[in-house]
Amino acid sequence: MYSRHRLNDRKREGPVATVRVMYWKEVPVQVQAEDDNGQVSKPLHERFQQGVDAIAMFDGSGGTDDYLMAWEWGGETEVEGTAEEAATVMSERYNNGFPHDFAARIRGLHAAGQRDPRPGAVDHWIE
Repeated sequence: MYSRHRLNDRKREGPVATVRVMYWKEVPVQVQAEDDNGQVSKPLHERFQQGVDAIAMFDGSGGTDDYLMAWEWGGETEVEGTAEEAATVMSERYNNGFPHDFAARIRGLHAAGQRDPRPGAVDHWIE
């Protein structure tokens, strides 16, 4: 992936899509990409929503306005390729590279007082 700044500094040779990720607190749940032909959204694997639900239960935000207020888009990034290609690549990156035990890891950080619930805060866990 290229940041908007770096991509604009080099010659574009093909299509470019703008990509962003929807998060519930720090948990990614959906990838959205847009190009000149339209927008493509790809929900991440069901385990991400299951993780959101489990985390909301232990952090006390389940069923509250806090739960609804915690949905937020991450920053936009420009990626070479069509919206379909970019959304597919990014969603596969999360689905295949994000640890399966992420909810337990977040629970541990929460219990230790070290949790950072900002969107993308645990994206560095992607392998």
